[in-house]
This record gives sequence, structure tokens and C-alpha cells, in this order.
Amino acid sequence: MVDRVRYCYVSGLGLGVPALRELCAQGRSPALVVSYPAELAHRSGYVDYEAVTRRHDLEHLRAADLGSDEVRDAIAARDISLLVAAGWSGPVPEHLLAALPRGGVGLHPAPLPVGRGRAPIPWTILRDMRASAVTLLHLDGGDTGDIIDQAWFDVEPDITATGLYDRVARRQAEMLTARIDDLLAGTAPRRPQRGHASVWPRRRPSDGRIDFTSSGRDVDRLVRALADPYPGAFAMFGGSRITLCAGALDAAVRGGAPGEVVSAGPGRVWGVTCGDGAVFVPEVIRVDEGVRADPASLAMFRAGAFFDEPSPHSLSPARPVPVPGQAADPDTLLRTGG
Repeated sequence: MVDRVRYCYVSGLGLGVPALRELCAQGRSPALVVSYPAELAHRSGYVDYEAVTRRHDLEHLRAADLGSDEVRDAIAARDISLLVAAGWSGPVPEHLLAALPRGGVGLHPAPLPVGRGRAPIPWTILRDMRASAVTLLHLDGGDTGDIIDQAWFDVEPDITATGLYDRVARRQAEMLTARIDDLLAGTAPRRPQRGHASVWPRRRPSDGRIDFTSSGRDVDRLVRALADPYPGAFAMFGGSRITLCAGALDAAVRGGAPGEVVSAGPGRVWGVTCGDGAVFVPEVIRVDEGVRADPASLAMFRAGAFFDEPSPHSLSPARPVPVPGQAADPDTLLRTGG
């Protein structure tokens, strides 16, 4: 019976690739894969699923909106009973879930009910969490559905978004392949989300601007949280946008005033002083929208120069941050990977 139940795999992000590959390797291939079209390639973590679907001879549909007639018709034509969302930065419409005999399940990289909402991987680092989890849940049109399973893991104090993203992707693959037969049979467990719920707000690229009057730990945390596949933490220098793609604090380097460039090693190795006197030494940077570069290769960063001071407006949040217990706005519908 399980072998005759067909499911649709929905993912537009790199988070979903390992699970799809493993499902195919175990003979549990989906009847249809839905992924993002090329015009959404600007989204953090975007992956073109064409190579994966071709390799495994899977039917593939590109769609920006799961509520479209095209998606609905494709699912109906293939007699699909279950939707599995594993990396989709958008809502899964309730009418689509209602039309599926087995409904839908989603993977969310946070320990629900903590971490509902957006950008769970950056927020995990920004909030300095020492443990997190991947949650597999029944979809209910939001991110409040019953939990099927959770896999907890430690979060190292120096982890980057790149490393956390890869870890989450592996955990998702392990969890989904372990549960797929129960999901197809309709026997997957359910337990209500319990405990204090929190909603993590959406983050925009402009939220990544660095304030060098902040402590070194805060600057370091922001750089790590916005590493690939996210847009990166940035500051302005002489009118140029400088993205700090990677780097670390160096306690051996003597700082200057906040935002001041100081010598941090032989040749042109440099660092920038933070508000508490700590020095952040970049390893890789990007100037404006250019390619990545070795910071020491750019003569523009001379000791004694200063990064531009951000205006108070540029550091203020674009919208109020939700508080615990506050009703979620429409942007906090399930984002399985955001």
C-alpha cells in the first residue's frame, strides 16, 4: 500500500537537496518535484533542481507560488496524496493541503515552538544558541502544526551560517528518510507543540549593516550569521559597500577607535576596531557587488583609515519585532528554510 502512495517534494533551496538524493537512493522517489524558477535565484540558498531531477529521472515543475493553478493541476494529474516541503521560503496554502489525502508535512530548522517565523539559521547564531533542532511537522497552513519528530544537535560558539546550513541539511535528510514510510502510510505520530512559543522576524539584507561601535563579539556573531548562503554582513568604506564574508576576532591585535583600520599582521593584513577595543580581522571580503577578495590584496585599507559611521536610521529595524504571545503577521507563515 505504501508503495502505491505518491508524494510531491517541494524545495527551492539547498537545504532540501541531500534529503531528495537520499530518498531516491532508498527507492522512495517522489512523483513530482516542485522548485523555484530562475527569477527567484536571488533568494538565499537558491538551488536549481534540474540537475538533481534529471539524474534521478524525476518529473520537475518550477513554480514561484504553490497556490497556482499549475501546481494544483500537476498534483492532481499525478494522483499525489502527500506534500513534503523541505526548503521553501513561502506559505503552503491551506486549500492545497486540504485537497491531499495525506495532507502535508514540512521541515523547519528550529526547535518548534521556539523559532517560528523567518530566517531560523541566522537567528540561531544571532541569539547565541548552544543547541537547536530540526523539526518535522504536520502542516496546518502555518508553523503551528503537530510535531512528528525533532532532532537536536549542539551549536558550537564559532559556527558560521555555512556550517549550520550544511548540518541542518544533513539532519533533515536523516529525519525524512527515517520517517517517509510512516508518512506515506498515514501513520506518522502527532504531538501538539507545547511550551513557550517565539516568533523570529524576517530579516532583510539591509539588516546586515555592521555597527563598529558594537562589541567585537557582536560584530563577529553578525558576520558568522550572515555567511554563505546569506547576503553577508557589510559596512561602508569611502562610499563603497564592503561585505565581510569571513573573519575572526584577534585578541593579539591592539585596537584603535571604533571603526578604525589597524595593522593586524605582516604585509597588508588589517583589522577593524570594534566598540570594546576588540579587533575583527577579515579573511575574505567583497567590494560593492564584485567578486570575493583577499583583504590584504586591497591597498585601500590603510592603517588609520575609518569605516563610514552608519546613520541611526540605517541601523533601525524596518518593522517592529514581534513579542512573545503577539499574533503573527502574514509573513510568519511557515518558511521551511528561509
